[in-house]
Amino acid sequence: MLLIAAEQRIIGAERLVGAARQYLSTRRSVQWPARLSATAPRLHSRFSSTPRGSSNGCTPAAALSEALPPELHTRRPVSTAARSMSDAAAAAATVAAASSTLSSPRVLSIQSSVVHGYVGNKAAVFPLQLLGFDVDPVYTVQFSNHTGYPTIKGHVFDGGHLRELLAGMTANGLICHTHLLSGYIGSQSLLEAVAAVAAELRSAYPQLTYVCDPVLGDEGKLYVSQELVAAYKASLVPLANILTPNQFEAELLTGLEVKSEAQALQAAAVLHDAGPHTVIITSLASLPHPEYSSPRLSEEGSDQPAAAIAAADSTPQQQQQEQTAADDKQQQQQQRQQRSERYITLIASTRVAQAPGCPGAFRMRIPKLQGYFTGTGDLLCALLLAWSHRYPDNLAAAVEHAVAGLQGVLQLTAAAAGPAVLASTDERSAAVFRAKELRLVQGQQQLLQPDIKTRVEPITL
Repeated sequence: MLLIAAEQRIIGAERLVGAARQYLSTRRSVQWPARLSATAPRLHSRFSSTPRGSSNGCTPAAALSEALPPELHTRRPVSTAARSMSDAAAAAATVAAASSTLSSPRVLSIQSSVVHGYVGNKAAVFPLQLLGFDVDPVYTVQFSNHTGYPTIKGHVFDGGHLRELLAGMTANGLICHTHLLSGYIGSQSLLEAVAAVAAELRSAYPQLTYVCDPVLGDEGKLYVSQELVAAYKASLVPLANILTPNQFEAELLTGLEVKSEAQALQAAAVLHDAGPHTVIITSLASLPHPEYSSPRLSEEGSDQPAAAIAAADSTPQQQQQEQTAADDKQQQQQQRQQRSERYITLIASTRVAQAPGCPGAFRMRIPKLQGYFTGTGDLLCALLLAWSHRYPDNLAAAVEHAVAGLQGVLQLTAAAAGPAVLASTDERSAAVFRAKELRLVQGQQQLLQPDIKTRVEPITL
């Protein structure tokens, strides 16, 4: 609400400047209206707050003197028109003073990008802006579309590209970021550059939050070279505050098998020790849902030898009955497994002190939607960054909001694509992929006010 109020005040200041310019257009002076014509846009762009106390010229108070013409800084007996402009300057100063008390988060987002569709930065920038963040995107690749399409055109960028962009920003005093977000990184040189950028941003703003999505692979398949796995472990994981691997990536980064909840928590502990205070393993597909799991499954398995001995002494009719019961039990277990596969399990753990009653470790069982969609991981990480900033001591609330926002967008996307397209999981035509592009613009309401239907379940460590 404070940000909205500040924006309204800025708009009011722009209107005052516009009114002064209109008034002056009826007077003899021809210089001041021309100079004022660029003032309102500069006021609006320069009044976006940055970390309080920044010495790099990004603060609104510093922006005021730069945005206004020199004449507005001079107090002398002037005409009515000049007094009108002084009033406009005073209003602008009030806006600057109000804005300087606010903290507007700014994200440097280093990810892939596409011209058409929503993956990488295209999936992250708009939701972050919608949720109140200024975003400076840097592209690690820029393609015509995502790589699922039959044809892909574009370019891959290396570490030199990132370093050059950062040098320009540094020279202009534009390093004023509260957050760093990194996604797909396809080369060793780029990864080293991202690590250098993270260190430089943290030097400029020690409270920097780095959210690292280690895009390495999924379901046993690597997207990058094996050398990058070691580079992630050595360079980026130690710098990250929040790490968001999937099941396969958690295994790669820890060297541990992650097939159960206990193993996921063990992997999270190893990653905590490496640097990140918060670890969110975003998708574990193999964990059973307790509602559909038999609590006596292991005990039933241990009774098999005794059952075999009893069967040897039973009559044929008894054996037939026992075989029927065994077949029914196996069928029930298969049905339970199929129902469990309708869910994806998220496991989260944090070493940040949580608000009273808020768990430091929890699971969330997320219902699967029919169909395969691209950009979901990129969108989820952006939402996790935004909501964890909103709820710094309540990771559970942040995850619930982020997942609900993602699910809302996916439901809109699925409805727009239609059941026929969703059922064509093996078809890789451009028409199918185009129909399944995320509906981010249409899902603004779901991103801003997510409808939380799935809650976390605390895990006792």
